[in-house]
Amino acid sequence: MADPPTEAQVRAALDTIVDPCSSAAGAPAGLDEMGIVQDVDVRRGPAGARVSVVLRLTAPSCLMGIPFLTSARQRLSELAGVTEVEVSLASGINWTPADLPRRYAERLERVRARRGVMTP
Repeated sequence: MADPPTEAQVRAALDTIVDPCSSAAGAPAGLDEMGIVQDVDVRRGPAGARVSVVLRLTAPSCLMGIPFLTSARQRLSELAGVTEVEVSLASGINWTPADLPRRYAERLERVRARRGVMTP
């Protein structure tokens, strides 16, 4: 049986799912890089690893919830050693721009500055 993936490997897999709003802003970013991944739990079971992930949406009107869930389930089920995947959306909308990791926020700011876009 393969070793279960690490949390870093799970987050890296989730980062292959690009948030379309970040692409529209000119600074494409994956779900973890955007701060959308709220929680990751990896547990070894008798048959393999169980991976549970909770994602946050950026706004109540965000239409990406179902596509994010579907893509995350697919990417995580492809990781070696994973036999069960649970992906859910956080209850309530608790993501804010303050949740952008510093590295991405700085990159986004540079892109906006080059474009002459003022930040709120």
